[in-house]
Amino acid sequence: MQITKLVFKNFMGYKQLELPKTNEEFPEGLVLISGQNSYGKSTILEGVLFAFFGPKIFSGRNASSFITYGESKAEVTIYFNLDNKKYNIYRKWGRTGGTFTKLFEWVKNAYREIKNFNIENFFEISTEQALSTVFVRQGEVEELANKKGADLREMIIDLFRLNIIDDALSHLDHELKNVKYNKTKLEEKRVPIERIEEDISKIVRENIELEKQIVEDKEKKGKYIDRLSLLPSHDLIKKLEELNEQQKISEEKFHSHQNYFKTKIKNTSLSIKDFEPIGNIIEQINSLEKEKSKIISEKELVDKQREATSRGLGTTRGRIEDAESKKKKMVKNFSSKMNDTNIAICPTCQNELTKEHYDEMVLKFNNDIKVNQEKIKTITKRLDMLSAEVDKNQNKLDTIRDRILIMQGLKGDYENYQKYELKLSKDNEELNTFLVKNKAKFPDPSPDKVKQLSIEREKLTTELEAIEKAFKDKQERFDKNEDELVNLKDEITRMKELDKSIGELEIEIDHINKAKEFVRRFVTEYMVVKRLVKNIALTTNKYIKDFTSGQYSDLLLDLSGTRKTGLSLKIRDNFIGVHESIEVLSGGDKTALGMALRLAISELMSKIRPIKDSPKKNPKIDILLLDEPLAALDATRRERILKHLIKSKTFSQIFLITHTDIPSDINTHKIFVRKDHSTGISTANFKRETKAINSLLNP
Repeated sequence: MQITKLVFKNFMGYKQLELPKTNEEFPEGLVLISGQNSYGKSTILEGVLFAFFGPKIFSGRNASSFITYGESKAEVTIYFNLDNKKYNIYRKWGRTGGTFTKLFEWVKNAYREIKNFNIENFFEISTEQALSTVFVRQGEVEELANKKGADLREMIIDLFRLNIIDDALSHLDHELKNVKYNKTKLEEKRVPIERIEEDISKIVRENIELEKQIVEDKEKKGKYIDRLSLLPSHDLIKKLEELNEQQKISEEKFHSHQNYFKTKIKNTSLSIKDFEPIGNIIEQINSLEKEKSKIISEKELVDKQREATSRGLGTTRGRIEDAESKKKKMVKNFSSKMNDTNIAICPTCQNELTKEHYDEMVLKFNNDIKVNQEKIKTITKRLDMLSAEVDKNQNKLDTIRDRILIMQGLKGDYENYQKYELKLSKDNEELNTFLVKNKAKFPDPSPDKVKQLSIEREKLTTELEAIEKAFKDKQERFDKNEDELVNLKDEITRMKELDKSIGELEIEIDHINKAKEFVRRFVTEYMVVKRLVKNIALTTNKYIKDFTSGQYSDLLLDLSGTRKTGLSLKIRDNFIGVHESIEVLSGGDKTALGMALRLAISELMSKIRPIKDSPKKNPKIDILLLDEPLAALDATRRERILKHLIKSKTFSQIFLITHTDIPSDINTHKIFVRKDHSTGISTANFKRETKAINSLLNP
């Protein structure tokens, strides 16, 4: 990987920065960044990290803290080459809201945006690994040199992703917990086989007793069925009871109607012979009906004559009244008019009424009255005679009607009597037919005996039903027990399988515990002691002898300690020929050792795969960003380290910040940082070293 250009706008102290300018690019190799303290050297490295990984890489700081004072937003763009391709990453953010990020690839003379990218996947390195390998913070080398064994051990484990073993152990713990949980659940379901066998024995004993009782109930049931088979069936008994009851009712009704008829006929002039056959009485009734019709006709004729006579009587009486009225009026009129000159008028003919005429008229009225009075006597006598004849006919008619009514009533009673006699005969015949047909079943068909048979059959039937119910209940209980025996035997099989499963889980628990122990031993004995530590030591040794002018070499690391005891470091002092603890080293030697160890770790991160689950591809970022790593070193050690970095082929680019004087024989690319104290704005310019570096390194 090679960073070719960086562009800042309103990024911390840089208002506008473009390095290098115009068409120039950063070369590979070592680039020194120099300038006084607080001028903005570290800001350049922070800008690179910010562009690649965003503000989350700087814990405790938010994106707005990277914006130049007084500005509302900032932009950072880093151009770089990777795998023979050109890219640039662009980030823009404001004091409020999130960071706007885009990644571009150079395709056919133009940058094209890469959609939906993940920067950690793109570089194949996590943010945490980048901070611990790519970027060396100010003071980190001294801190690493003085780091305690436990802290150093944890740092190496985290850097090389050995914490995946902790994840594995956590996974095994989780699996162990699940297996123990499953084992507990199975144990909760477990029933001792001995107890199941006791239940089986109990049910077997119960079924033996039930089987015995079932046989007894079956025999008893057969006896009851045999006894019932000797008795008439329930339907036959019921039928005979119905026939007896029907015959009894018919007999009672027959005698009742017969006695009623005989009682009624005693009060008449009739006898039973008059009804035998019934046509005799019908003939007499018909004769009386004819006579009744004749009398009715005669009576109607006399009634008409009486009505006509009665009307004639009324007419005659009206004539008498009319004559008397006229006579009275005429007398009154004539008497009142004789005393004056007025002429009296006849009320009948309206002529002048004279005395002779008056007398003549009075006589005439008297004669008419007398004649009509005689007629009234004759009519009245005739009317009395007709009324007597009407009454006589009415009496005859009433007598005949009464006789007809009596005879019709007796006829109905006789017919009822005959009907019930016929019904009784029919019922007797039906009863006799039934008894003949079922003589063997009913040797004594009397109602009392039949009633006893019914009671006996009902009693036997009830007792048989009780026996059958008890038999059924016992049979169902027996069958249920048989099913339960099958279930219990199956349960024994299940419990054996359950015991087997519990045993398998116990074996699995033992295997997991052994696996945990194996993982711990594997980390300690193989991954750490035999492989990782060896590689760290060998890689560090490449640097330490050169950094310490040949005094120290052959670093030994012992990482087999616990988290508490940590990492133990010893180094060979070539002047005295023995390995000593790094605690006896001087401050400068410790810093040189820390620098060597730090470079070794960064170098190994791009090569070694501690375990199978480590990244299959090496991280694509093979640059170093070193922030003041040489401040605590003397000039000799600084010069040796710088020369080593210049000729190093391990890293494609190294950006190293220093505020100390650079030895005159160190020729490399440089970035010079300046600051305007009146505005607080920083500026920087890049100077490429054109002199052949190799000739300087190999004088």
